[in-house]
Amino acid sequence: MAESSWRRMLVQVAGASAAVAVLLLAAGLSPASAQEPTMSSRVADAASLTRPHIGSAQHGYWLVGSDGGVFSFGSAQFFGSAANLHLQSSVVGIAPTPDRDGYWLVASDGGVFSFGDANYYGSIPGLGIGPDDSTLRPSLDAPIVGMVPSYDGHGYFLVAADGGVFAFGDATFEGSCPGIGGCPGGGIADVMTDGTGNGYWAVSYAGDVQAFGDATNYGGAAQYLTNVTGEVLSAVSTPSGRGYWILISNGEVYTFGDAGYFGSPFGQIQFSNPASAIFATSDGDGYWITTFSGAVYAYGDAPYYGGVSSHHLNGLIVAATGS
Repeated sequence: MAESSWRRMLVQVAGASAAVAVLLLAAGLSPASAQEPTMSSRVADAASLTRPHIGSAQHGYWLVGSDGGVFSFGSAQFFGSAANLHLQSSVVGIAPTPDRDGYWLVASDGGVFSFGDANYYGSIPGLGIGPDDSTLRPSLDAPIVGMVPSYDGHGYFLVAADGGVFAFGDATFEGSCPGIGGCPGGGIADVMTDGTGNGYWAVSYAGDVQAFGDATNYGGAAQYLTNVTGEVLSAVSTPSGRGYWILISNGEVYTFGDAGYFGSPFGQIQFSNPASAIFATSDGDGYWITTFSGAVYAYGDAPYYGGVSSHHLNGLIVAATGS
């Protein structure tokens, strides 16, 4: 996978006296499922952000750092984290169970960690496949960059930077970028599932969207990024599965299908602290956006419950989810 300035950041390592350059999506690290009983930090950032407002307690969200730390807000409960484990790979994604009583974390080598009522259905290391930079054979051709649960939560999909898709549990494999000779866009940034359980989209860093199974391609953001400084780092489908939002690292949001536009932090996002994740409320009438520093921006009917931007973090906030 080609290196990008948006994916390379300086991280202050705990206990170290200097910052070290870390490629957030680099492979080379971690195991399968684990339970971690020690509670990670659950802190709220009182700093005022764009459109902060307090809403129904039924809403909440989790932020996850590249070190495996999990931060919970609103009604989202803390069920554990991978922060105290000796990780061999950076954590790159989080996915909730349907009832929000648990979640999975995934690392860049495909290691899966389950917490709460999230069941473990397998992992890339569990299949005997090594990281992409490993001398082991077989090994990944590219690091894992994202994860989404299956339609009913009894499985999950992992997607690699080359668009390779791995299905576990009852998740149905419907194809992948390598299987069709590759997808355009300079690497895959994220994966989304549609509303049927029989389709998904792979979204590239350049904003191209590739549909698999019965997923309908509603368009992509590539045409808008020709003269834009930034790239796609996150995308999320609407609750109906008939549309999606695509987030650019500069904070801009592009909507497709039945996804509504409710605002963005474009113009407030610094080059050194790009937008890292977008996730929607359960009714699809709002969404949250996070940055690498852990700032949270709420739009539409998404309540603001805080962030972690004013706190020292051992890893950048690379993913988030909620409802």
